[in-house]
This record gives sequence, structure tokens and C-alpha cells, in this order.
Amino acid sequence: MSSALATPTRPVVDPLRFSASDVTGLHTLDFDGVDGHRLTSDVAMSVAEMMQLPTNVPYAIRDDESARMLAEDVALGSQINPGARLVVIPKVHLGSL
Repeated sequence: MSSALATPTRPVVDPLRFSASDVTGLHTLDFDGVDGHRLTSDVAMSVAEMMQLPTNVPYAIRDDESARMLAEDVALGSQINPGARLVVIPKVHLGSL
């Protein structure tokens, strides 16, 4: 059975080169030589920390060119093209009232 939501398997690009900004566009950093085998969730937290964003919330990454949210538990290097423009977005979870 095939799922339309499944992430296709692509070769991992390693090392990675990309730029990342926060969702407000106030912070933008360029990255080169990033381990493409790192999980997207791990890279998201590292980028947020380098931007001095609050580290008590989890972050996700969106590929700016495709406007696609990246799978957190997949290697970043298998989801983006070299030179990608990424956006780091805080993950908001609604609590119960």
C-alpha cells in the first residue's frame, strides 16, 4: 500500500550548504559543511540556538523554495538541494483548556 505522504528516498547530500532564516526574517545565517546525515529536527534546534532563539520550544524546518515542511525524523541531506533557503519555525502545540 502506497501513501501520498511518504517521504521519497533520495541519496543524502553530504556535506550540506544552505541558508536559514527565522520565521520573522530578522535572523538569516549561511551554513556550509553541515553533516547531511543529521536528522532535520536536530539541525533545526542547532540553527535556532545559533540564531539565539528560545531553546525551550521545538522547531521545524520549511524549504522556502517549495514551501514544504521537512520531515523531522529524516536526514536533512535527503530532503533539500544544495544552496537551499530554509525557514526555522517554532512548533506550536495547543494545550487542553
